[in-house]
Amino acid sequence: MAAERPGGSESTVWDPQHSNKLLKSLSSFRNEPLFCDAVLVVEGHEIPVQKNLLAAVSPYVRSGRGTRGGHG
Repeated sequence: MAAERPGGSESTVWDPQHSNKLLKSLSSFRNEPLFCDAVLVVEGHEIPVQKNLLAAVSPYVRSGRGTRGGHG
């Protein structure tokens, strides 16, 4: 990530653990119903999910076909 300093020059901030921290944080949201906006039902088991995360990894969900009514 680059950020402009007051003098007009840029500095770069790099954290090699950023992606791991981000994924860990997103994973922790699975246990917080506040962030869940859909439910998957698999063999009678209900799994609270976040549509934006499903859409990030599933072209089917991203297309809207994976939701009732064909859209979000």
